Amino acid sequence: MIDWHCHILPAIDDGPETLTESLEMARLLVAVGFRRVHCTPHCMLGRFDNRPSQVQRATAALQRALRREGIPLLLSPGMEYSLDEYFPVLLEQPQTLGDSRLLLVEVPWQASVELVLENVRLIIQRGLIPLLAHPERSDLLHMDTLFPQRRSFKGLVGRWLARRGAAAATDDCVSGLLLQDQLQDMGCLLQGNLLSFSGCYGGQVQQRVVANLEKGCYNCFGSDGHGAESLAAGLLPALQALSNYPQGTDILKRAELRPGSFLSN
Repeated sequence: MIDWHCHILPAIDDGPETLTESLEMARLLVAVGFRRVHCTPHCMLGRFDNRPSQVQRATAALQRALRREGIPLLLSPGMEYSLDEYFPVLLEQPQTLGDSRLLLVEVPWQASVELVLENVRLIIQRGLIPLLAHPERSDLLHMDTLFPQRRSFKGLVGRWLARRGAAAATDDCVSGLLLQDQLQDMGCLLQGNLLSFSGCYGGQVQQRVVANLEKGCYNCFGSDGHGAESLAAGLLPALQALSNYPQGTDILKRAELRPGSFLSN
């Protein structure tokens, strides 16, 4: 299995503070069946000012430590970008997930629909694929928006309408299209948090993650682990809860076959 979103690198964001804790997180992930982890520290100007070169060095250093400890876990560098007003600056030198074209992004709590849509358009214009982290945890993504298309619009027409965005709304618009749906129509992929299935983030998030799964929204899952204690308490119950949904288990098993389709070369 692949963990597509994990704050496992030490002393770089709000994840583990020490190498010892990072190693313990790695042991916990291996114990439940993970063999590869995308290291995705936060990237937020003014708070977590991480740069690709820094993340690459930290990933390589942790990989060496894993080898010394005999922990069979393969690491890839990545970042979790906040789709805020500073994001376009960071997009000039992006850190994708490993060698892929996938860029892991999250919706800030204070973001507007217009800001999120514009930042996603910028990602796509660069030839990258936005991967939305834990959409089930974002209230904004689950708000109804006015948008000039019905859910039956697909293909070129749907993509053209999506490019026009919410600003193109007119008197004959229909409501009921979630921002999450708009972003998927634009080409965004969705990464669900495993711990959402165990109720770690509350009942509403748990309902959303199950609804997304049943609708076939998710492309991959991640632990979003920030420390050994929370992983030890929540990861196994989350995987057990996910096992009740065959389609979720299938996504976990098929994940290792998918990275090749997103490779930049």
